[in-house]
Amino acid sequence: MYDIIKKWYWYDWMVFAVRSIWLLSVLIGLWEFHDDLSFPLWILFGLPFIVFSVPFLIQQFYRKYFILTEIIISGSYCIILAFVLHDALWQFIPIAFVIGFYSIQSVYIWSGPLTIAAIPFIIGMVTDQSLADTVLRLISNYGVAFGLGYAFQLLVTNHKQGLIIREQNSVLEQYVHQVEQLSLLEERNRLSRELHDTVGHTFTTMIMGMESIRSSLADEKVEHKLNALLDSARDGLKDMRLLVHQLEPSTMDLSLIQYAKQLMNKFMESTDTSVKFRCFGDEYSLPKAVKLTIIRCIQEALTNAVRHGRASEIKVSLYFDSLELRLQVEDNGVKERGKKMELGFGLSAMKERLQALQGNLSIHTDNIEETVVICTIPRNSEDNTEAIKVVLVDDQRIILDSLRTALESQSQLQIVGMAESGEEALTLCGQTKPDIVLMDVNMPNMNGIEAMEVIKEKNSMIKVVILSSFEDVNQAVEALQKGANGYLLKSIQPKELMETLRFIHRGDTIIHHEIANQVFEELKDRNVSYEEYNKNDYGLTPRELEIINYLAKGLRYKAIAARLYLSEGTVRNYASDMYAKLNVSNRDQAIEKCLEEGLIAK
Repeated sequence: MYDIIKKWYWYDWMVFAVRSIWLLSVLIGLWEFHDDLSFPLWILFGLPFIVFSVPFLIQQFYRKYFILTEIIISGSYCIILAFVLHDALWQFIPIAFVIGFYSIQSVYIWSGPLTIAAIPFIIGMVTDQSLADTVLRLISNYGVAFGLGYAFQLLVTNHKQGLIIREQNSVLEQYVHQVEQLSLLEERNRLSRELHDTVGHTFTTMIMGMESIRSSLADEKVEHKLNALLDSARDGLKDMRLLVHQLEPSTMDLSLIQYAKQLMNKFMESTDTSVKFRCFGDEYSLPKAVKLTIIRCIQEALTNAVRHGRASEIKVSLYFDSLELRLQVEDNGVKERGKKMELGFGLSAMKERLQALQGNLSIHTDNIEETVVICTIPRNSEDNTEAIKVVLVDDQRIILDSLRTALESQSQLQIVGMAESGEEALTLCGQTKPDIVLMDVNMPNMNGIEAMEVIKEKNSMIKVVILSSFEDVNQAVEALQKGANGYLLKSIQPKELMETLRFIHRGDTIIHHEIANQVFEELKDRNVSYEEYNKNDYGLTPRELEIINYLAKGLRYKAIAARLYLSEGTVRNYASDMYAKLNVSNRDQAIEKCLEEGLIAK
């Protein structure tokens, strides 16, 4: 009962006061005339309390039956009271006011006639009032009381709607401000990422490509022009990196917990809602897209709880589990019984954002006074592993710097050292124990292949990728024979290079697609067994077999890329290499040949 009463508004207390005054006036009247009445005192004074209490309790627990109960019980009692004491003709007036006040919507259609006409007419009959007196005195006075109650209810409704509108405006202003801020952060983050992935990579590729051909130039004038272009490209790359740094949203440097607390504090300042925040587990590093999505979900859940549920208390919980990140928002807002909660624009947008990150949105409204919104985003398996440690080796410093620029932004790659000769590479590998060595092939004293042999002898677990400026099939074959895990050209796009290093770390052997077919033909001509790298007659890697299986099932490159978490361009490169190895020109021929050779199941 206390939980119900503490939610009363000022007008509920006012109506309660009117009924209390009615009870008090009845008790005073009964005390004044109790000598003239033949009823026992316990009935005389106990009955008014029953008449007062029963409708009150019905109102708290079965509200829709309150007016009918009030008319039947209180009306009947007032009729009996008027019959016993003729001076109690007016005791029904406060009750008529209360009935008028609670006759909301279309209830007045039947409550009005009963209150204004039926009960006054019966009271007039039991007190021997003339028809004129009944109409002019009782019906008119009871009608005025009912009308005043109904008018007061309209005023209260308008007042409540005004409060709701002001509250909604406050919430919407806060919501719009947060949407504006988050949209700005997302756009700046997108622009900085696009600049880095397009313009930055283009500059890096240009620098690496120009450096690779500089040694072959004999004309000093041409070399001078090339140096000028290189300087211009380096300056452009430097300016672009400064611009990316400036565009990078500084607020995203905050942790998710800090950002969430900041958002909730601003929300509480703008509304009268209490928000309690709890965090479970140790916070781990999250991509910016995940942080922005969770913040969006918190914002939308808070706003919905206040706008649609009129919640006064909200609980926000963040769970940093080993497999997923989970957000749970609970509110005490009131929902319509039996009405299923539908996904509006805001909740639909939340669901789409979560699904884009392989996440999920679920809403539970089993209890009409509580809604629970749960958002989950799986933790990327790559985020659970340590970064791939990479050593860069090249005798030209500018190439090292360009490679480092291209790779250092990747969270899964860690540049643990750079060497400018084969000898330095040996020392560095002994100190840092890298996962992958990205090695230039042409270096003075000890070239890349010679250094690779020594590295492999000392630690066979280290994977070595040979980088070359030119397409040299003999050199590639030699490198592969001596244990290279990959052979790439320096003209490779930086994004493709990053993905290639991840594949090599997983155990694949990668040959640049422009020379792959020639390399395998050369290996066949030399009768070299390359089962170390492949386990079929055509030299198809496990990844290529995986892709051809998907192609046989009818999947397109884009769908395969999504399943394997690769770019569509990388899948096309794999397919191109695979067609070359199979000596076919399209996917249909490749599928047919793999089926004939038993490389894939029918």
